[in-house]
Amino acid sequence: MTHQAGGSIGSYLARQRRLRGISLDELAESTKIPRRSLERLEAGAFDGEPDGFSRGFVRTIANALGLDSEDSIMRMSGEPPDADDENASHLSWTVRWIAIAALALVATAAVVAATWFWERSVRSVATSSGPEIVYRRDAVRALAREQEQRDSKQQSEPAVRVGDPSDAHEEAVERVETGRNRDDPSN
Repeated sequence: MTHQAGGSIGSYLARQRRLRGISLDELAESTKIPRRSLERLEAGAFDGEPDGFSRGFVRTIANALGLDSEDSIMRMSGEPPDADDENASHLSWTVRWIAIAALALVATAAVVAATWFWERSVRSVATSSGPEIVYRRDAVRALAREQEQRDSKQQSEPAVRVGDPSDAHEEAVERVETGRNRDDPSN
């Protein structure tokens, strides 16, 4: 049975139901689909919506009527596309893939160019004779280091004994006893 031009899946199923002598109430009972939904389907309410819900209705009703469910689903989606439509579809996919490839090529070229310019700018900064970097001496830190060095030298050298005050006292007592004057050169 071929699909007639201008016919809907609802009218096709209604015609097949009447040919078999099945009432809407009997079909509703055997498919567990409410009578109101069956009336809407036969009236063409689902013709423009070949979604999963309406396909399920069509498949269930076709099986209940003893029809090929896949053939009924195909009738629901309409006639198969012409060869010209397939070529146009193939052409549109070809154009899409070419556009995607061109976009990828442009993006890759942009990344390579950005990397090249960045490397070039880093090299020019590293080799340029720009302003000389001047390191300033921290005076406080330098004084602290000098003090540490003096302290370490004094600890490492033996202490020079200038004189014991008790020695100076004994020397003075001796001068007084002997009558010598320290400032007098004749003594």
